[in-house]
Amino acid sequence: MSHMTSAEASAREELSIRFVNTVAWRRRDLVEERIATPDAALKWLVDVELADRQLVTQLKARWKSAPREAEAFLATMHALREAIYQIFAAQIGGGKVDAAALAALNRWLGTSFGGLALGPVGSALRWQPTTEKVAPEMLLKPIAWSAVSLLTGPRAQKIKQCQDERGCGSLFVDESRAQNRRWCSMGDCGNLAKSRRHYLRAQAED
Repeated sequence: MSHMTSAEASAREELSIRFVNTVAWRRRDLVEERIATPDAALKWLVDVELADRQLVTQLKARWKSAPREAEAFLATMHALREAIYQIFAAQIGGGKVDAAALAALNRWLGTSFGGLALGPVGSALRWQPTTEKVAPEMLLKPIAWSAVSLLTGPRAQKIKQCQDERGCGSLFVDESRAQNRRWCSMGDCGNLAKSRRHYLRAQAED
């Protein structure tokens, strides 16, 4: 029986979960930042279909003459991501939600969707810009709503964090029937954990 890789599993996760997981190895002292530059941020937004290549080309051209705007957008993106992670982590651990993180997320709920609307792309609906000049921060609005929808919906108690011993720490929604999933993907972290257990048992038997 084949298992999904972490990349395949990620593609099926909620938008807000995928967003939080752009920081890898969260259970290690040294994490891995996967959206380290404004260009990387735009690429990720294209990958999750929150922006198209035409819009990205426009923003890159604009940011060449306004690098501070690009860096401000990146900082805003990181701040939203860490606020969502803190709230998800509290949900997982049953702890108190950080007030500052909650306030940060709530600020996004108080802004309009001006500049974005649902539009058809083939047989699917996607967020699309409605004006030529879109405030790039609005591209993050659907992520905030994804987090709120997950936290207030029936799957809120199913949010978990990968228990891989190497410190993966990726989040996922446990859709297993037994609700006993421990790893972000069986294809990667799960298989490695099983291999380690097999190795340790073999060593103990020698």
